[in-house]
Amino acid sequence: MHLNQLENKTLKIEKQQIENQLYYLKGQINPHFLFNSLNVLYSLAIDEKKEITNAILQLSDILRYVIYDVNTDKITIKKEIKLLKNYIEFEKNRHVNNASITFNFSIAEDEEIYPMLLLPLLENSFKHGLKSGVQNPFIEIKLTSKNKKLDFIISNNYKEIKNNNKTENHGIGLKNIQENLAIIYPNKHLFVVTNNNPIFSVQLTLNLE
Repeated sequence: MHLNQLENKTLKIEKQQIENQLYYLKGQINPHFLFNSLNVLYSLAIDEKKEITNAILQLSDILRYVIYDVNTDKITIKKEIKLLKNYIEFEKNRHVNNASITFNFSIAEDEEIYPMLLLPLLENSFKHGLKSGVQNPFIEIKLTSKNKKLDFIISNNYKEIKNNNKTENHGIGLKNIQENLAIIYPNKHLFVVTNNNPIFSVQLTLNLE
């Protein structure tokens, strides 16, 4: 096989790997999320709460984003923020009332990123933070982008949960994210996980050039 043919074959394999990873990223909202979401809507409907109208719209926007808006390789950061905000508002319907969730952002609206990179980190904070039974739960999110550089920091407190005398593993989902970043943003990202019990934080920095 000639050198050029070998290089072309290698490029095709790498492209297929990236497309497979993007497909995985776009499928992060899994059937468990949909099942739990329907339970939320059912509970709101049974109680005849006025929040059900907003909850339906929030879930609709989330699904529309996942199904239709991420068919391109990249998406505007503005749209990614809208996804995060809808997810936060929807999750508030099924979490403790005293939870503190803050989301501060300052972005360059014309900049773009690969879709569904940030949502798994937010899901992780809800799953292992607010759902852990910790007192005075909080999630703090900061997102900034400027001059083709994005910084995303998310922190939450948590209570360790042990199943069969084993501490619940937080690392599987984060490992998948790291593997995706290595393919999509090779040598253009910094991913730092800090676990100072009871505070867990993740910092993601991307070079968008």
